[in-house]
Amino acid sequence: MSSLLARALIAWRLELRLLVRHWAYPLLLAAWSAFVIYVFRDQAVISPEAALNRDLGHFSIGISSLAALLLGAAGAGRSQRTRFASLEESYPTGAEVLLGRWLAGVVALLPTQVAAVAIAGRAGPASSLWRGLPTFVLEATITVAFCTAVGWLLVSWLGPRRWVYPLLAGGWLGCLGLPVFLGRRNLGIPGAELLDFMRSDTGSYEELWGRLFEGALPVWFNLFYAGLAALGVALVVARVAARRRRRAPLVPAALALAALVVAAASATAYVQQVRAWEARAVDRGKPRPLPGPGDLATAAVETIDAWEIAVDLTDPASPRFDARFTLRNAGSEPITAATLTLHRDLAITMSSLPYARDGDVLTLTLSEPLAPGATRDLRLAYAGPIWAFIAGFDQTPYPVTFTAADGVRLAHSGGWYPVPGRMLAPPDWSEPTHPPAAFHLAVTVPEGWGVFSNLPATGDTTFASERATWVVLFASPRLRTEQVGASTIVAPEALLPRARALVPDYEALLADLARYFPGPAPKGLTFAVLDTLPGTAAYTPPAGDQPLVIMSGTTPRDLKKYPLNRRYVMGDALAADLWGLAGGAPELPFLFHVVQESLWARHVAGGDPERFRREVTDALGGGQADPAVVALAKIEARRGEDGVRQVIARMIAEQQTLRGLAPAELAAWIEEAGGAR
Repeated sequence: MSSLLARALIAWRLELRLLVRHWAYPLLLAAWSAFVIYVFRDQAVISPEAALNRDLGHFSIGISSLAALLLGAAGAGRSQRTRFASLEESYPTGAEVLLGRWLAGVVALLPTQVAAVAIAGRAGPASSLWRGLPTFVLEATITVAFCTAVGWLLVSWLGPRRWVYPLLAGGWLGCLGLPVFLGRRNLGIPGAELLDFMRSDTGSYEELWGRLFEGALPVWFNLFYAGLAALGVALVVARVAARRRRRAPLVPAALALAALVVAAASATAYVQQVRAWEARAVDRGKPRPLPGPGDLATAAVETIDAWEIAVDLTDPASPRFDARFTLRNAGSEPITAATLTLHRDLAITMSSLPYARDGDVLTLTLSEPLAPGATRDLRLAYAGPIWAFIAGFDQTPYPVTFTAADGVRLAHSGGWYPVPGRMLAPPDWSEPTHPPAAFHLAVTVPEGWGVFSNLPATGDTTFASERATWVVLFASPRLRTEQVGASTIVAPEALLPRARALVPDYEALLADLARYFPGPAPKGLTFAVLDTLPGTAAYTPPAGDQPLVIMSGTTPRDLKKYPLNRRYVMGDALAADLWGLAGGAPELPFLFHVVQESLWARHVAGGDPERFRREVTDALGGGQADPAVVALAKIEARRGEDGVRQVIARMIAEQQTLRGLAPAELAAWIEEAGGAR
């Protein structure tokens, strides 16, 4: 071992011994751990990896940064406080002693993260913890290294003044709100989140995609603060060397310049990505013309009766599509050209007809006029990456439809398959996008990847339906499918146990609600736990014979923490699907509302007449009841379940004639249909 490295190790061991054997060190660890445990005592963790990459991990790193600032300042000033600085500067040593002492401070503070790791690990599974741990330790180390370097730099310039510590603590408090003040919600400065060295922002981590929603931002963020940490240490070394040798040190100065270049380049790349995503994002806060719910099905003269699409995701970042579809003239006059919508990012590689493109609009020239009602089989091949963004409510852009090496998310409004007419809906569109049609989907994915579509599965990677009005495609190396009795679970591997635990509750509720609808009760359901669901239909009308329940990755945790959510993510979801399976139209929400309110009140009451009366009375809040819900309650009181079933069956059969009825008129119709008059 060289004498240089030996001196660095001796300095590191000596400084570490001075820190960890001090009486305040165990108190610091105990206080920090107790604080983290207290804050997260009642918060259910989604998964270990999610916890370490979101609230828990960022909170633990953030509060530890304060200790790093103060400890760095204390370590830098120890030699001067003990009057050892003059003797230290007379030694024929270089920067190795200083670096060893600084690294000891970094190592001494890493145990402050043990409490966060322990809390995250309790959620299980262990595989999720081991996946998230390296990134968490790396980011905690970078943050602690940066903060200790700032403390060292400040004390080396100003001296070990007592007021330095309140100054550092005050600066830490001030930085808590700085990204918010300078960010998009106020001054609109792109990349202002880069100032959040404490990582107080929860980020955009998703169990299904990891950090894919953030792109390369975490990489640039980490490089920026690693560069600043190196810059701070290099400046301290340069100052000490200059004072010791009475001349400008070249090596520390070169290292400081290199660190500055790394930090500046990382900051530039960070801001460039933010600006590029902002330029392409659709702002949900700004009004824009949108088609009405019924316009999507009737806007085009053309319609498509059937799709057969093969998607090759062997290269997930740039997939290939082979679409065969049956075009029909739904108008009253012959047409010589067909207008379709396909996302502009997709490059057409083959077409069975000549075509012209204008952004998202694709015009196919027919070789001969297509008569009204006539059909023609066409083929279209296309390929390429898709990135469609939306601005969140805090103006943070994130992708909704994307193809990336770590996952593929093709939302139903993303234009990834041709739809009739000029109708590329916004990325967060939550209504069906085309008239009911047959849809057959075959997907090729890398080995070990899972696939999900709202279409019923006919194989491991094939899906089909004869009445699809919207189609989504998710593919991820983390996605898994599991059969539980008659029900199917699709979820990230880490969330399978939580999803599995919810299936009995959903099946029991399904059996309770299904008896009020005409036709046989569905056997089981398809249960998908995905992401935050932008661009997914608000109600997921089933394309098969089972109810389809799609929920966000946080819902299984929230159902346990907030039982009142059961009505919206369980009762409403199943009632909507049962309504659709029985033939109810999704564009008539006022009819569905009556059925939904009434059936949920029955389920909650569990046969208790008084509680049922309270639930019905408070259906609209404030003690005011929907007269149609009250009317349906009268039917059950007189004729029981058979009477309610009869009313719902007739409501579905005559639903188009009930458009525009006032609540009182609908109540009168219900009483007449149920024989209560």
